[in-house]
Amino acid sequence: MARPRGQGEKTKELIAEKAKMIFEKKGYAGTSMEDIREFSKISKGSIYYHFKSKEELFLYTVEKTSEVWRIKWADHANKVETSTEKLYLLAKYYASDMQNPLSHTVPEYMATENIDKMMGNKIFDLIKPEYEIFYQIINEGICRKEFKNNQSPDDLAYILYSTLTGLSITQFFGYSDKQFLMLYENAIDIFLKGISNTTP
Repeated sequence: MARPRGQGEKTKELIAEKAKMIFEKKGYAGTSMEDIREFSKISKGSIYYHFKSKEELFLYTVEKTSEVWRIKWADHANKVETSTEKLYLLAKYYASDMQNPLSHTVPEYMATENIDKMMGNKIFDLIKPEYEIFYQIINEGICRKEFKNNQSPDDLAYILYSTLTGLSITQFFGYSDKQFLMLYENAIDIFLKGISNTTP
């Protein structure tokens, strides 16, 4: 019997929603497709119809979460004027996002999974839109002469992206939420001292 129009997509989204909850609770390695089937109450056949592997399902949930993050970011970023303000706002967003349980599973996934070339490309595709936010802010700041133009905006974007994502490890060092946020703001302070045309 043919599926009603849109039902397949609804089922796919429901699987992803339930899988996200399990990944957040048990981590990537600790979650099995059987866990997802049991929690979602959706047949294994239906799950595999939409996702051929746990890896594909995990990356789909990360992609959807990233899409929501970018939409919220764009809405808030449009409310501030300068590139400097946008960098501090981005630091707040990253501090908040890195405390999201799903964010913890991405490094675990990358460390435990034998990532083939196709999935490696998929991870790059997931990271690229976030990197482009960093690039746009920095390039905009250079064009507006807020930032020095003696370094490549690509290089600066990669440096800052790596710094903010790398800071996520400090959440395991016993910092309070306020201290954790301050680390991200301090990272922007230090970064701006190197690129700002005026003292921040």
